[in-house]
Amino acid sequence: MDHIQTLEQVIEKYREYNRPLYVAFIDYSKAFDTISHSSIWNALQQSNINCKYINILKYIYTKSTSRVKLESRGDEINIERGVRQGDPLSPKLFIAVLENIFQKLDWKNRGVYINGHYLNHLRFADDIAIIAETAKDLEEMMSSLDCESSKIGLEMNLNKTKILTNNCERPIMIKGNNIEYVSEYIYLGKQISFKTSSNEEEVTRRINATWNKFWALREILKGNYSLHMKRTIFDTCLLPCLLYGCQTWIFTNKIKQKIKCSQTAMERSMLKIRRIHKIRNENIRQKTKLTDALRHALSLKWRWAGHISRYSDRRWTIEATRWKGPIGKRNVGRQLRRWADDITHVAGNDWIKLGKDKEWWIRMEEAFTQTGVQIS
Repeated sequence: MDHIQTLEQVIEKYREYNRPLYVAFIDYSKAFDTISHSSIWNALQQSNINCKYINILKYIYTKSTSRVKLESRGDEINIERGVRQGDPLSPKLFIAVLENIFQKLDWKNRGVYINGHYLNHLRFADDIAIIAETAKDLEEMMSSLDCESSKIGLEMNLNKTKILTNNCERPIMIKGNNIEYVSEYIYLGKQISFKTSSNEEEVTRRINATWNKFWALREILKGNYSLHMKRTIFDTCLLPCLLYGCQTWIFTNKIKQKIKCSQTAMERSMLKIRRIHKIRNENIRQKTKLTDALRHALSLKWRWAGHISRYSDRRWTIEATRWKGPIGKRNVGRQLRRWADDITHVAGNDWIKLGKDKEWWIRMEEAFTQTGVQIS
């Protein structure tokens, strides 16, 4: 969620001040299966890991074998590349290798200048986003990353690597291949886009995914089971699917209406009630006693904002959120709604300072959700 928040804030502010921005989403081919073992040991040594632990891992990996089983079991094959599948240590080893790669890149003065520091990339395991203000900078950064990655066996999947921009789509070539520009991209499960309607599209996408899950569980949700069981299924399976990433949403009236209507339709389907029966939504809610999805989404956003305000370090989440934006010129007239607008409406412009008082922030949650559920 930190990465999604950071990227959304950067895009929101560059769009508001009409400044060009380029974001490349890097995809590696079989990332966890291709890194060389020597690069793992070098990365661990660079991270000052005790030699005893490195030697233990070396022993485990030198004894790793696999077999192919069809009608009979084949001969043992020694595994000489990649990290062990299913091992909880594997993602950490992969992250250590990636960290070692990025330390070799000279990107000090590249990227987006935010409060005295440059943000040039975001990393979550093998999901990498590279950020630049010009296509030339982005191409040079991607080329240097591809060069360093190739040294340890990581190869970019140039067919799945994509670029987002709000400026001219200038050709970017990596190893003679032209990287494709897209209008939206699914990053860490959330649709990222420069379009002003990106939030509405993301909510629609989440609603469609929730309906797919609803019909996958239709035997329970539409069957002759107790309301308690249906309520449990809704709260544990459907609600998280519907509200994934809602902490970073901009809640317009249209989005609020979409959430309310989708939940009401699911409740009517559960109870096998049609509109022709003319039963009010309030009466249906009193019967199902489901968690109100819109109220819960607003509550999650308020808690997330308080969580951000209480960060004691200088991570990019808080820096990008408090950042006023790049130097540029905004459009004439009413500005687009921003992520923090509904928060400042309740807590004021100094909400980041006020949020450090956790007890006060918790007390104000009800006021925020009550204000937010009202659709004008």
